[in-house]
Amino acid sequence: MGNTISHTVRNHLPTEKVEHALNLFCNPRTWPDWNRNSRTMIATKAESLDKNDIVALHQVIKGSIIESRWVVQNIRAGNEFTEITLLGTGQSRNERPISSGLEDLKIIFTFLSAKDGGIEIHATCKVSGFLKIFSAQIKKYMEEYCNDFLVDLSNA
Repeated sequence: MGNTISHTVRNHLPTEKVEHALNLFCNPRTWPDWNRNSRTMIATKAESLDKNDIVALHQVIKGSIIESRWVVQNIRAGNEFTEITLLGTGQSRNERPISSGLEDLKIIFTFLSAKDGGIEIHATCKVSGFLKIFSAQIKKYMEEYCNDFLVDLSNA
């Protein structure tokens, strides 16, 4: 049984900005233009995100290529909201697996285009094994990652 780590951030935005951010988010081809954490990426389809699509984000950290792989686990949409859940399927550094102690890593993006709406990002994971020692650092990284996504989407 692991420790659960979670973090939620939100930003109130006008309807037009929320809809623009949603359109950018749902078009993987645009991610390197607005997302600081995905200088390059690979997706199942370049023009849209659909359930079960795979997204792989690539970034360079301290001279190493880090690949984060995600699957679009769920997309729920209503009149004035869209919720997209990404499930982490693994991470590698220079093609070697890392973060094997992270379990059930999810990021849920909620776009609410109603009056007084905005964007909310909620991330959660379980940390087990040796990685429990690094829970505080993992939580800090998760907070920075969510905040970066929120700022990037809000300013896109």
